[in-house]
Amino acid sequence: MERSVFSRAARELTRSVCEAVFPVACAACGVRLDGRVGDLPLCGACDSALVPLGEAFCLTCARTGGDPRRCVRATHLALAGAFVWNEPVRALVHALKFGDAPELAPALAVRAWSTGAFAPRPRPDAIVPAALHALRRRERGYDQSEALAQAFAPFAGAPAGRWLRRRRPTRQQARLGARERAANLAGAFEVTVPGLVRGRRIAVVDDVVTTGATGTAACEALAQAGAQRVELWAIAYEPLE
Repeated sequence: MERSVFSRAARELTRSVCEAVFPVACAACGVRLDGRVGDLPLCGACDSALVPLGEAFCLTCARTGGDPRRCVRATHLALAGAFVWNEPVRALVHALKFGDAPELAPALAVRAWSTGAFAPRPRPDAIVPAALHALRRRERGYDQSEALAQAFAPFAGAPAGRWLRRRRPTRQQARLGARERAANLAGAFEVTVPGLVRGRRIAVVDDVVTTGATGTAACEALAQAGAQRVELWAIAYEPLE
């Protein structure tokens, strides 16, 4: 614990020094930013290029050729995704995940919550991150999905809980096709506190959804543990071609 706190403090000090010495640039296009522009490290043009995805929809139908905006099947998985995947969103998500910038999570949650994906959603009883495996979390120093879940919690009026654990390390999804992704994540999650899950309405948070393999595996584990309803929340949706 002491080492973790020290490492975080050292990273924050290093970042503060670098920001004082070097000019801040737009995360997407690299143009210099004169001071802090808005709540995200984007220039005006790239910020304007963020495209809201619209109201929540059925991810199951989107993957199987149904009508995702009209589905009412309780057994299907709903996705509330804030933005269409494009270069500005990619830059922000990659900074959050790989750029040692978990402090971006609150700003991303603020912007996401202002989109049509979340405004009409029924409030969940709890928000649960699609957890990283312990080894990857240790390597990264944090879990970006957990940071997002904690950032969403005040808006949703629900607690964020680490109620999922990855049973085993999994391969990175980016290099896999749809079927490989599903096989990679099958049975990868287990619920750590079944008593807290039963009868609850739960939102599972991930950074980006493509095929939905990660979110589906996480949601299935919670449903099998007795959750009343489970849905998926994400910053962006990038359908796998």
